Amino acid sequence: MIFKNPKLSFIFAFLSFLLVSCASTSVSGLMPAWMTDYRSVYPDTEYIVQRGRADTEETAKTEAVAQIARYFQTSVSANLKTSIQSVTSGENVSETTSIVNDVDVMSQVDLFAVETTDPYYFNKENRWYCVAYIEREKAWNQYKPTVENAKDEFYAMKKNAESEIDPFTKCVLYGKAWKSGKTFLEKLEYARILNLKKESAYSDDRKSVSEIPALIAAEKEKCTVYLSVTGDCGNIISSSLSQTLSKNGFKVAKNQKKTNYTAHAEVEVNASGNDPIQVQPSLDLKIVSTAGKTVFASQTKSEKKTIAYTLENAQKKSYPVLAEESSKIINLELSRK
Repeated sequence: MIFKNPKLSFIFAFLSFLLVSCASTSVSGLMPAWMTDYRSVYPDTEYIVQRGRADTEETAKTEAVAQIARYFQTSVSANLKTSIQSVTSGENVSETTSIVNDVDVMSQVDLFAVETTDPYYFNKENRWYCVAYIEREKAWNQYKPTVENAKDEFYAMKKNAESEIDPFTKCVLYGKAWKSGKTFLEKLEYARILNLKKESAYSDDRKSVSEIPALIAAEKEKCTVYLSVTGDCGNIISSSLSQTLSKNGFKVAKNQKKTNYTAHAEVEVNASGNDPIQVQPSLDLKIVSTAGKTVFASQTKSEKKTIAYTLENAQKKSYPVLAEESSKIINLELSRK
């Protein structure tokens, strides 16, 4: 079966150790109980279940598994409430579905512990039906080590940040803990769908992750930076660097005596030729603590070459470009820390 929706193309690429219990069958005899009301046969408290319908038995199985993937992709809050009725009567099967408080979880899912029923051929519709389901308890037992590993990694990084004395470095380490924490939260969202009761035991851990941004902000308040720039032209680079550092939460001071960090920035014009002159400027930035420790370093070389008849005009034309390029790079590097 080919999915036209690109959001569903991940389904087959991310199916891991899929447990399928479907043997090909011919037209069945008695109608299985799940055809009448599969959500009673596989109650939501114990299973995640979806049903597929198609012209062939193999496609019905595929569609049932695809429905499971869609469920993981597009639904669910901690208190997801569903009202679903599935009724077989006369010559067709009708189903009404109502979902409340649905939220996006992840762009991709890794399905496992999925099982399916034997397909059933419904003569009155000339269609095959199949149910795919995940037993919550079994799935949780398989998934718990993944959650625990993500949890351990987060707390290890958080502890590493807490043991650091230097505020700027502490910001960097808390940033890494925050990145790890977001991965941990993604695992918990998956766990919440699998088994809400088991996932609820991690409520304190969710709180610990949510506190990290405030801890980062508190450390940035302690980081006062004095900016020293050589090779500038009309304070173009100085002004840009000051704005970039400020936007990232650091205090930029005019008096070096009142700071605990100095940002040393050196601009090289990299000129060549004469009449006209060609320049391709670069910026080298290092932030150093009062103890002499380099806590951040960044380099930017302009991608654009500028031509002018005087060096000053070349600088006036090229430095705003360098300022914009370096700001993007520094913002990105600080966010990765």
